[in-house]
Amino acid sequence: MTQLNLPVSLRSLRWFGKRSSPLQVFHQDHAIAEARRSNPADMPLKIALVMLYAAIVGGAIATGAVNMSLVDLHQWRVMHYFMVGAGIYGSVMLVVTIVRVILAMFYKAMPSLSDEQLPFVTVIIPAYNEGPDVAKSIESIARCDYPRHKLQIITINDGSKDDTWHHMSTAAAKYPDNVCAINMEKNGGKRQGLRVGFALAAGDVIVTMDSDSVIEHDALRNLVTPIAADSRVGGVAGNVKVLNRSQGIIPRMLRASFVIAFDFSRAYQSVIRTVQCTPGAFSAYRRSAVEEVLEEWNNQSWMGKPSTIAEDRALSNLILRQGHEILFQSNAVVWTNIPTTYNGLAKMFMRWERGNLRENLAWATWCYTPFRKRFWLSANLDWALNSLEMILPYFVIATFLVYGLVNPLFMLRYLAVATVFSALMQIYYVKQERNSDWVYGILYSLFWFTCMWWVVPYSVLTASNGSWMTRTLPATAGAAAPVTAAAPARIAA
Repeated sequence: MTQLNLPVSLRSLRWFGKRSSPLQVFHQDHAIAEARRSNPADMPLKIALVMLYAAIVGGAIATGAVNMSLVDLHQWRVMHYFMVGAGIYGSVMLVVTIVRVILAMFYKAMPSLSDEQLPFVTVIIPAYNEGPDVAKSIESIARCDYPRHKLQIITINDGSKDDTWHHMSTAAAKYPDNVCAINMEKNGGKRQGLRVGFALAAGDVIVTMDSDSVIEHDALRNLVTPIAADSRVGGVAGNVKVLNRSQGIIPRMLRASFVIAFDFSRAYQSVIRTVQCTPGAFSAYRRSAVEEVLEEWNNQSWMGKPSTIAEDRALSNLILRQGHEILFQSNAVVWTNIPTTYNGLAKMFMRWERGNLRENLAWATWCYTPFRKRFWLSANLDWALNSLEMILPYFVIATFLVYGLVNPLFMLRYLAVATVFSALMQIYYVKQERNSDWVYGILYSLFWFTCMWWVVPYSVLTASNGSWMTRTLPATAGAAAPVTAAAPARIAA
């Protein structure tokens, strides 16, 4: 199959697979087991980090930095108003955080439906230069606890320059009744790959999944359950966790950060039925909800150019605009790889933040419409606050860092406050994960406030850049595969 350029009906194909019983439970992949538990070898580092945090807070108290006067900053009229505004904003966000914590306390994942109640589902896995990782993704879906006769898997090789097609077609051959593998002649981007998958999908529920991710055994059935159980639900976000935790300090920090940034945020948003972003790593959509917005989503543009990033946030936005609700399933766990270097992490965050800016602005064009009956005000308030959080905090952070360079005691106070606030947020991490990696969560906060804070304002200023940036070719890449397709014979028009 070559590049598809013409619109194709979502129901152009239908899957006819013979009924078969679900596969028996299999042992979790070793990598997931390793990522799930804390490594005892980390304990000396964790102890050293706790001592560092204690030294920062203790030093701020002992030197009087905690109680130091900021009268110097108030001497200039502009800075006086700035500090007053920062204080008001900080107070408001403290109240907002408390409200969000209370909402998250009421969150509860929906238990899975029985096999008979589960819908027919299509899982779409687009891949570009993923090599053997794509086979692991296919395997984790094909062998999961979901009725085989209700499962279709579509994998798309998006013009990879390595051996992705070899691994993809090999994995597809192992599951001929369930997997359809498609090889695109040239790279068209993730959105194009998903569009091809949407065109061929036969399921009543459509699931998208990243090709460097693997799911837990019961994740798929847990993910689609809210859509099957509640007609108001148009989408469901999975629970994303870091798979490559053992590959450095950055994945360790992100392992803890994801729980606060994604698990916590989506938990409170799920209570008001408005999860703003369904992650590309693992999300489910009601077929009819996708059909309503597919053409608009496919033809989105930004500053006169076709949109090539934030396809997950864009689809979530459009589905919410149509009046559907989007929930979060914490029991639908997917493990994914994240960058291991500072440069790679910065690029990933820049892509995310540019997408957030675009979609926050898109929300502004319809926020005043009666797009839903329930939680209309709560949804709009959360969107407005999230939009403000992309701009206002960074003026404060930049000012404090600059002032801290000329006043070391103030810098100590700044770090102490960040340490204490982050430590309080880690209570949620401990409650959810029950391991000692919360230590890395505090380190991530210090790392962000000192070394990564610039990413958001820079992304806002360079919002026209639609480059993916992190899609690199492995050093062991081989030649591109020939254009072909491997699909089960049971696919019929």
